[in-house]
Amino acid sequence: MSAAGSPGASIWLVRRALGLSLASVLAAASLAIAQARNAPAETAAAREQARLCERLAGAPGVDACRRALALGITEPRRTAVRVELARRLTALEDWDALADHFRESTKREPQDAEAWRRLGLVLLFPLHQTADAVSALTEAVRLAPQDAEARAGLAQALAASGRFANAAAAFAEALRLDPAVLDGRPAARAAYEAARRGAGWP
Repeated sequence: MSAAGSPGASIWLVRRALGLSLASVLAAASLAIAQARNAPAETAAAREQARLCERLAGAPGVDACRRALALGITEPRRTAVRVELARRLTALEDWDALADHFRESTKREPQDAEAWRRLGLVLLFPLHQTADAVSALTEAVRLAPQDAEARAGLAQALAASGRFANAAAAFAEALRLDPAVLDGRPAARAAYEAARRGAGWP
């Protein structure tokens, strides 16, 4: 098993990290409105698929979200549909599709540190693609150097890839930014203690 921790704890951490509050959706939608002044009018079919995206669970909800996006749903609904799609994919534990979703987010908004962080966590925990996770989380930290969560994620990716000295330094910086960042995360704290000794965990 990797230094990232147990599968159950890892999935819980991904779900927690990917949790998208109503406030964050509304904030993103507000920004999107400003970008949508000259957008073409959306079709009735796109609006109907967006409604189904919100209402349907499981694979049918995923399909409706994707159809709404393909049919050209416009802002601010487009942002809300993308958020719903991420939620649906998380609920289905379709990690490959979720990683692709966040890759597209980083291409659309390359300065969005949160999209890079979410991509990195999906790559690290359920997919165990540590090298790619390190790259994504490094970008998240570059874009948001004061984000303790991004640094803690990078630290875990570095530990999982065997770069223990770098991991220990990243953990220490995350704790400097937020002394509570590892609270309730026994696997991450154990990875930190192991990295300080120059060892992997478990």
